[in-house]
Amino acid sequence: MAQSLVQLAGHLLVQCRPTQVAAAAEVASAHGGGLVITGPSALLSARNVLEHQGFTGPVLCDADRYSGRRRVGAGRGISPGWFKRQRDLGLVPLSDSGYLAARNLLGLRSILRGTARESSTVIAMLPIAARWFATPAVCDALAHEIAAAGVPVAVAVERAGDPFAARYVLRGFLRLLRRVNVPVLLLRSDVSALGALCHGAHAAAIGTTSALRHIYPIQPPGGGYRPSGIATFLSPLLSYHNVDTIERIVKGTPEHEHLWPCLCPTCDGRVPVLDSAEDAFRHALHAQLMLRAELFRAQTRQALVSTWHEHCSHALSLHDDVTRFVPRHRPPGGLRSWLNITEDPMAAHRTVPGQPRGHEARMSPAHGDRR
Repeated sequence: MAQSLVQLAGHLLVQCRPTQVAAAAEVASAHGGGLVITGPSALLSARNVLEHQGFTGPVLCDADRYSGRRRVGAGRGISPGWFKRQRDLGLVPLSDSGYLAARNLLGLRSILRGTARESSTVIAMLPIAARWFATPAVCDALAHEIAAAGVPVAVAVERAGDPFAARYVLRGFLRLLRRVNVPVLLLRSDVSALGALCHGAHAAAIGTTSALRHIYPIQPPGGGYRPSGIATFLSPLLSYHNVDTIERIVKGTPEHEHLWPCLCPTCDGRVPVLDSAEDAFRHALHAQLMLRAELFRAQTRQALVSTWHEHCSHALSLHDDVTRFVPRHRPPGGLRSWLNITEDPMAAHRTVPGQPRGHEARMSPAHGDRR
Protein backbone atom coordinates (compact mmCIF):
# COMPACT_ATOMS: atom_id res chain seq x y z
CA MET A 1 0.00 0.00 0.00
CA ALA A 2 1.36 3.40 -0.94
CA GLN A 3 2.26 5.66 1.95
CA SER A 4 0.89 9.17 2.20
CA LEU A 5 1.91 12.49 3.68
CA VAL A 6 -0.93 12.13 6.19
CA GLN A 7 0.72 9.00 7.60
CA LEU A 8 3.76 11.09 8.52
CA ALA A 9 1.76 13.59 10.57
CA GLY A 10 2.99 13.86 14.15
CA HIS A 11 5.55 11.09 13.73
CA LEU A 12 8.95 11.01 15.38
CA LEU A 13 11.17 9.37 12.78
CA VAL A 14 14.51 7.64 13.26
CA GLN A 15 17.15 8.92 10.85
CA CYS A 16 19.72 6.21 10.28
CA ARG A 17 22.30 4.80 7.89
CA PRO A 18 21.46 1.71 5.82
CA THR A 19 23.65 -0.43 8.09
CA GLN A 20 21.43 0.52 11.06
CA VAL A 21 18.07 -0.01 9.41
CA ALA A 22 17.22 -3.45 10.81
CA ALA A 23 17.74 -2.42 14.44
CA ALA A 24 16.17 1.03 13.96
CA ALA A 25 13.09 -0.49 12.33
CA GLU A 26 12.66 -2.96 15.18
CA VAL A 27 12.67 -0.17 17.77
CA ALA A 28 10.54 2.19 15.68
CA SER A 29 7.94 -0.56 15.15
CA ALA A 30 7.56 -0.96 18.91
CA HIS A 31 6.44 2.66 19.21
CA GLY A 32 4.62 3.30 15.94
CA GLY A 33 7.54 5.39 14.63
CA GLY A 34 9.04 5.75 11.19
CA LEU A 35 12.41 5.83 9.42
CA VAL A 36 14.53 8.22 7.38
CA ILE A 37 17.12 6.05 5.65
CA THR A 38 20.10 8.18 4.69
CA GLY A 39 22.71 7.54 2.01
CA PRO A 40 23.18 6.43 -1.60
CA SER A 41 21.87 2.91 -0.87
CA ALA A 42 18.77 4.15 0.97
CA LEU A 43 16.38 2.77 -1.65
CA LEU A 44 17.79 -0.76 -1.44
CA SER A 45 17.59 -0.68 2.35
CA ALA A 46 14.02 0.62 2.19
CA ARG A 47 13.01 -2.24 -0.09
CA ASN A 48 14.57 -4.76 2.30
CA VAL A 49 12.95 -3.37 5.43
CA LEU A 50 9.53 -3.12 3.78
CA GLU A 51 9.51 -6.43 1.94
CA HIS A 52 11.62 -8.70 4.15
CA GLN A 53 11.35 -7.21 7.62
CA GLY A 54 7.68 -6.30 7.22
CA PHE A 55 8.06 -2.77 8.52
CA THR A 56 4.74 -0.93 8.24
CA GLY A 57 5.64 2.55 9.49
CA PRO A 58 6.36 5.55 7.27
CA VAL A 59 9.71 5.55 5.45
CA LEU A 60 11.60 8.39 3.79
CA CYS A 61 14.72 7.97 1.67
CA ASP A 62 17.33 10.72 1.93
CA ALA A 63 19.92 10.60 -0.86
CA ASP A 64 22.30 12.71 1.28
CA ARG A 65 23.92 14.50 -1.67
CA TYR A 66 24.31 17.63 0.44
CA SER A 67 26.83 16.50 3.09
CA GLY A 68 30.50 15.64 3.23
CA ARG A 69 33.47 17.03 1.33
CA ARG A 70 32.00 15.87 -1.99
CA ARG A 71 28.59 17.39 -1.50
CA VAL A 72 26.85 19.01 -4.44
CA GLY A 73 25.21 22.41 -4.45
CA ALA A 74 21.50 23.14 -4.74
CA GLY A 75 22.04 24.50 -8.25
CA ARG A 76 22.70 20.97 -9.52
CA GLY A 77 18.95 20.40 -9.44
CA ILE A 78 17.00 17.30 -8.52
CA SER A 79 16.36 14.01 -10.30
CA PRO A 80 12.86 12.93 -11.43
CA GLY A 81 14.23 9.38 -11.57
CA TRP A 82 14.93 9.47 -7.84
CA PHE A 83 11.30 10.42 -7.25
CA LYS A 84 10.10 7.57 -9.46
CA ARG A 85 12.17 4.91 -7.70
CA GLN A 86 10.71 5.98 -4.36
CA ARG A 87 7.18 5.90 -5.76
CA ASP A 88 7.80 2.39 -7.07
CA LEU A 89 8.38 1.36 -3.46
CA GLY A 90 5.14 3.02 -2.37
CA LEU A 91 6.94 5.83 -0.51
CA VAL A 92 6.33 9.56 -0.32
CA PRO A 93 9.33 10.80 -2.34
CA LEU A 94 11.95 13.13 -0.88
CA SER A 95 14.01 15.17 -3.36
CA ASP A 96 17.73 14.44 -3.78
CA SER A 97 18.66 18.09 -3.28
CA GLY A 98 22.13 19.54 -2.97
CA TYR A 99 23.35 21.86 -0.22
CA LEU A 100 21.62 25.23 0.01
CA ALA A 101 24.09 27.94 1.03
CA ALA A 102 22.84 31.06 2.81
CA ARG A 103 20.83 33.43 0.60
CA ASN A 104 21.15 31.16 -2.44
CA LEU A 105 17.72 32.02 -3.81
CA LEU A 106 18.46 30.53 -7.24
CA GLY A 107 19.33 27.19 -5.67
CA LEU A 108 16.24 27.35 -3.45
CA ARG A 109 14.01 28.02 -6.43
CA SER A 110 15.65 25.22 -8.40
CA ILE A 111 14.76 22.72 -5.67
CA LEU A 112 11.24 24.02 -5.06
CA ARG A 113 10.26 24.39 -8.70
CA GLY A 114 11.67 21.01 -9.62
CA THR A 115 9.63 19.48 -6.83
CA ALA A 116 6.49 21.43 -7.73
CA ARG A 117 6.59 20.03 -11.29
CA GLU A 118 5.87 16.53 -10.01
CA SER A 119 2.31 15.39 -10.55
CA SER A 120 1.95 13.60 -7.21
CA THR A 121 2.84 14.52 -3.63
CA VAL A 122 6.57 14.89 -3.06
CA ILE A 123 8.67 16.60 -0.39
CA ALA A 124 11.37 19.15 -1.18
CA MET A 125 14.49 18.42 0.83
CA LEU A 126 16.07 21.70 1.99
CA PRO A 127 19.56 21.13 3.46
CA ILE A 128 20.20 24.70 4.49
CA ALA A 129 22.89 26.80 6.11
CA ALA A 130 21.97 28.06 9.56
CA ARG A 131 22.26 31.65 8.29
CA TRP A 132 18.95 31.26 6.44
CA PHE A 133 17.48 31.99 9.88
CA ALA A 134 19.87 34.84 10.74
CA THR A 135 17.39 37.71 10.30
CA PRO A 136 13.61 37.97 9.99
CA ALA A 137 14.01 39.32 6.44
CA VAL A 138 16.05 36.34 5.22
CA CYS A 139 13.76 33.88 7.02
CA ASP A 140 10.71 35.56 5.47
CA ALA A 141 12.29 35.29 2.02
CA LEU A 142 12.68 31.56 2.60
CA ALA A 143 9.06 31.29 3.79
CA HIS A 144 7.83 33.31 0.79
CA GLU A 145 9.53 30.98 -1.70
CA ILE A 146 8.20 27.88 0.04
CA ALA A 147 4.66 29.27 0.18
CA ALA A 148 4.82 30.27 -3.50
CA ALA A 149 5.90 26.77 -4.54
CA GLY A 150 3.17 25.19 -2.41
CA VAL A 151 5.09 21.96 -1.76
CA PRO A 152 5.87 20.23 1.55
CA VAL A 153 9.45 20.74 2.69
CA ALA A 154 11.92 18.88 4.89
CA VAL A 155 14.50 21.11 6.56
CA ALA A 156 17.92 20.01 7.81
CA VAL A 157 20.29 22.63 9.20
CA GLU A 158 24.06 22.93 8.74
CA ARG A 159 26.04 24.05 11.77
CA ALA A 160 29.22 22.88 13.51
CA GLY A 161 27.28 22.21 16.74
CA ASP A 162 23.65 21.77 17.65
CA PRO A 163 21.78 24.17 15.33
CA PHE A 164 19.17 24.99 17.94
CA ALA A 165 21.82 26.01 20.44
CA ALA A 166 21.97 29.18 18.33
CA ARG A 167 18.87 31.06 19.41
CA TYR A 168 18.48 32.77 16.04
CA VAL A 169 18.09 29.33 14.41
CA LEU A 170 15.29 28.29 16.74
CA ARG A 171 13.64 31.69 16.47
CA GLY A 172 13.80 31.53 12.68
CA PHE A 173 12.59 27.94 12.45
CA LEU A 174 9.54 28.70 14.59
CA ARG A 175 8.92 31.79 12.46
CA LEU A 176 9.01 29.59 9.36
CA LEU A 177 6.47 27.20 10.88
CA ARG A 178 4.11 30.11 11.52
CA ARG A 179 4.48 31.71 8.10
CA VAL A 180 3.96 28.83 5.67
CA ASN A 181 0.80 26.87 5.04
CA VAL A 182 2.47 23.69 3.79
CA PRO A 183 3.76 20.77 5.90
CA VAL A 184 7.26 21.37 7.27
CA LEU A 185 9.38 18.44 8.45
CA LEU A 186 12.57 18.72 10.49
CA LEU A 187 15.21 16.13 9.65
CA ARG A 188 18.68 15.41 11.04
CA SER A 189 17.93 16.64 14.53
CA ASP A 190 18.35 15.56 18.15
CA VAL A 191 15.84 15.89 21.00
CA SER A 192 14.80 19.23 19.48
CA ALA A 193 12.84 17.09 17.03
CA LEU A 194 10.35 16.64 19.87
CA GLY A 195 10.16 20.39 20.43
CA ALA A 196 9.55 20.90 16.73
CA LEU A 197 6.68 18.39 16.79
CA CYS A 198 5.12 20.10 19.80
CA HIS A 199 5.31 23.45 18.00
CA GLY A 200 3.60 22.20 14.84
CA ALA A 201 6.18 20.54 12.59
CA HIS A 202 4.46 17.91 10.43
CA ALA A 203 7.06 15.29 11.38
CA ALA A 204 10.61 15.30 12.75
CA ALA A 205 13.58 12.95 12.80
CA ILE A 206 16.17 12.14 15.46
CA GLY A 207 19.56 11.07 14.15
CA THR A 208 21.15 7.86 15.40
CA THR A 209 24.65 9.40 15.37
CA SER A 210 26.07 12.86 15.91
CA ALA A 211 26.67 13.13 12.16
CA LEU A 212 22.96 12.54 11.56
CA ARG A 213 21.77 15.07 14.15
CA HIS A 214 22.71 18.05 11.97
CA ILE A 215 24.71 18.78 8.83
CA TYR A 216 28.41 19.30 9.52
CA PRO A 217 30.13 22.09 7.63
CA ILE A 218 32.81 20.86 5.24
CA GLN A 219 35.84 19.84 7.30
CA PRO A 220 39.49 19.88 6.23
CA PRO A 221 41.16 16.48 5.75
CA GLY A 222 41.50 14.81 9.11
CA GLY A 223 38.92 17.13 10.72
CA GLY A 224 35.37 16.50 11.74
CA TYR A 225 33.56 14.44 14.35
CA ARG A 226 35.54 11.94 16.38
CA PRO A 227 33.43 9.61 18.52
CA SER A 228 34.62 9.28 22.11
CA GLY A 229 33.29 6.10 23.63
CA ILE A 230 29.75 4.82 23.99
CA ALA A 231 27.14 7.55 24.45
CA THR A 232 23.43 7.28 24.99
CA PHE A 233 20.37 9.35 25.89
CA LEU A 234 19.48 10.23 29.47
CA SER A 235 15.78 11.11 29.44
CA PRO A 236 15.53 13.32 32.55
CA LEU A 237 18.35 15.49 31.17
CA LEU A 238 17.04 15.41 27.58
CA SER A 239 20.59 14.93 26.34
CA TYR A 240 23.27 12.47 25.24
CA HIS A 241 26.20 11.57 27.49
CA ASN A 242 29.09 9.14 27.47
CA VAL A 243 28.51 6.13 29.70
CA ASP A 244 31.29 7.16 32.10
CA THR A 245 29.67 10.59 32.43
CA ILE A 246 26.32 8.97 33.20
CA GLU A 247 27.97 6.97 35.96
CA ARG A 248 29.39 10.15 37.50
CA ILE A 249 26.01 11.90 37.22
CA VAL A 250 24.20 9.05 38.96
CA LYS A 251 26.77 8.74 41.76
CA GLY A 252 26.92 12.51 42.28
CA THR A 253 23.17 13.08 42.58
CA PRO A 254 21.81 10.61 45.17
CA GLU A 255 18.86 12.93 45.80
CA HIS A 256 17.72 12.24 42.25
CA GLU A 257 18.32 8.48 42.23
CA HIS A 258 14.65 7.83 41.47
CA LEU A 259 14.96 9.67 38.14
CA TRP A 260 17.70 7.67 36.45
CA PRO A 261 16.30 4.11 36.04
CA CYS A 262 14.76 3.57 32.59
CA LEU A 263 11.72 1.41 31.80
CA CYS A 264 12.53 0.90 28.11
CA PRO A 265 12.79 -2.70 26.84
CA THR A 266 16.60 -2.50 26.76
CA CYS A 267 17.08 -1.21 30.32
CA ASP A 268 14.07 -2.87 31.99
CA GLY A 269 14.25 -0.68 35.07
CA ARG A 270 18.04 -0.31 35.21
CA VAL A 271 20.05 2.89 34.97
CA PRO A 272 21.21 3.18 31.32
CA VAL A 273 24.92 2.59 32.00
CA LEU A 274 25.39 0.30 29.00
CA ASP A 275 28.61 -1.39 27.95
CA SER A 276 27.30 -2.49 24.55
CA ALA A 277 27.09 0.04 21.71
CA GLU A 278 24.10 -1.89 20.38
CA ASP A 279 22.28 -1.60 23.72
CA ALA A 280 23.11 2.11 23.94
CA PHE A 281 21.77 2.59 20.41
CA ARG A 282 18.52 0.79 21.17
CA HIS A 283 18.01 2.47 24.53
CA ALA A 284 18.47 5.96 23.05
CA LEU A 285 15.81 5.31 20.41
CA HIS A 286 13.38 3.64 22.81
CA ALA A 287 13.78 6.48 25.32
CA GLN A 288 13.10 9.26 22.83
CA LEU A 289 10.16 7.48 21.22
CA MET A 290 8.70 6.85 24.68
CA LEU A 291 9.19 10.53 25.47
CA ARG A 292 7.27 11.43 22.33
CA ALA A 293 4.36 9.26 23.51
CA GLU A 294 4.47 10.93 26.93
CA LEU A 295 4.43 14.43 25.44
CA PHE A 296 1.58 13.63 23.07
CA ARG A 297 -0.77 12.69 25.85
CA ALA A 298 -1.53 16.40 25.66
CA GLN A 299 -4.66 16.93 23.61
CA THR A 300 -4.15 20.46 22.25
CA ARG A 301 -1.33 22.39 20.62
CA GLN A 302 -1.25 24.76 23.59
CA ALA A 303 -0.90 21.84 25.98
CA LEU A 304 1.84 20.29 23.83
CA VAL A 305 3.85 23.51 23.84
CA SER A 306 3.37 23.84 27.59
CA THR A 307 4.42 20.26 28.27
CA TRP A 308 7.56 20.61 26.18
CA HIS A 309 8.43 23.86 27.94
CA GLU A 310 8.04 22.15 31.33
CA HIS A 311 10.27 19.27 30.24
CA CYS A 312 13.01 21.67 29.14
CA SER A 313 12.74 23.64 32.37
CA HIS A 314 12.98 20.52 34.51
CA ALA A 315 15.90 19.12 32.51
CA LEU A 316 17.87 22.37 32.83
CA SER A 317 17.24 22.45 36.57
CA LEU A 318 18.73 18.95 36.80
CA HIS A 319 21.68 19.99 34.65
CA ASP A 320 22.36 22.81 37.11
CA ASP A 321 22.51 20.23 39.91
CA VAL A 322 24.82 18.02 37.85
CA THR A 323 27.31 20.86 37.33
CA ARG A 324 28.16 20.66 41.03
CA PHE A 325 29.47 17.10 40.68
CA VAL A 326 30.67 16.64 37.09
CA PRO A 327 33.66 18.82 36.16
CA ARG A 328 33.24 20.95 33.03
CA HIS A 329 29.64 19.81 32.60
CA ARG A 330 27.69 22.24 30.45
CA PRO A 331 23.91 22.12 29.98
CA PRO A 332 22.92 21.72 26.32
CA GLY A 333 22.56 25.03 24.52
CA GLY A 334 19.54 23.72 22.62
CA LEU A 335 17.51 23.31 25.81
CA ARG A 336 18.39 26.82 26.92
CA SER A 337 17.24 28.13 23.55
CA TRP A 338 13.88 26.40 23.84
CA LEU A 339 13.38 27.75 27.35
CA ASN A 340 14.44 31.32 26.51
CA ILE A 341 12.86 31.71 23.07
CA THR A 342 9.50 30.13 23.80
CA GLU A 343 6.92 30.71 26.51
CA ASP A 344 4.69 28.36 28.43
CA PRO A 345 1.18 29.32 27.22
CA MET A 346 -0.42 27.70 30.25
CA ALA A 347 1.88 29.10 32.92
CA ALA A 348 -0.69 31.67 34.04
CA HIS A 349 -3.18 28.90 34.80
CA ARG A 350 -0.70 27.31 37.21
CA THR A 351 0.02 30.48 39.18
CA VAL A 352 -0.89 30.09 42.85
CA PRO A 353 -2.71 33.25 44.00
CA GLY A 354 -1.31 35.07 47.01
CA GLN A 355 -3.22 35.22 50.28
CA PRO A 356 -5.28 38.37 50.92
CA ARG A 357 -3.66 40.62 53.49
CA GLY A 358 -5.12 40.48 56.97
CA HIS A 359 -6.41 36.93 56.59
CA GLU A 360 -4.92 33.67 57.77
CA ALA A 361 -4.01 31.13 55.14
CA ARG A 362 -6.51 28.33 54.95
CA MET A 363 -5.58 24.78 53.94
CA SER A 364 -7.96 23.04 51.58
CA PRO A 365 -9.08 19.68 52.91
CA ALA A 366 -7.76 16.60 51.25
CA HIS A 367 -10.05 14.89 48.77
CA GLY A 368 -12.73 13.05 50.66
CA ASP A 369 -11.97 14.77 53.99
CA ARG A 370 -15.03 16.81 54.93
CA ARG A 371 -14.50 17.16 58.66
